[in-house]
Amino acid sequence: MGGSGDGEMPGKEATPAEEEGKVAGQKPDFRIVQPEYVPALGKTIYKDVGAMWRNVSKAGNEFYTLKIGKLKLLVFQNIQSPMATVSQGAQPPKTK
Repeated sequence: MGGSGDGEMPGKEATPAEEEGKVAGQKPDFRIVQPEYVPALGKTIYKDVGAMWRNVSKAGNEFYTLKIGKLKLLVFQNIQSPMATVSQGAQPPKTK
């Protein structure tokens, strides 16, 4: 338990094999970490469990791709639009 902290906790860093789902060499915009208390060290460490990348759709809308393990999610800003209500199963308002 030296002072620098390098190499103290194997598995603390994400390996390139875990990030192969995205284009090789593209660094994620955000890292996803999970706090874990280690009684032997008497402190909390943060394990890398995923990453998030910023993307822009063909229509010019910004969204993020979130990957945690084998789970892949798309993350959109929470703004209400007529298209969002239709895609969620609600009926669009009737016009006369």
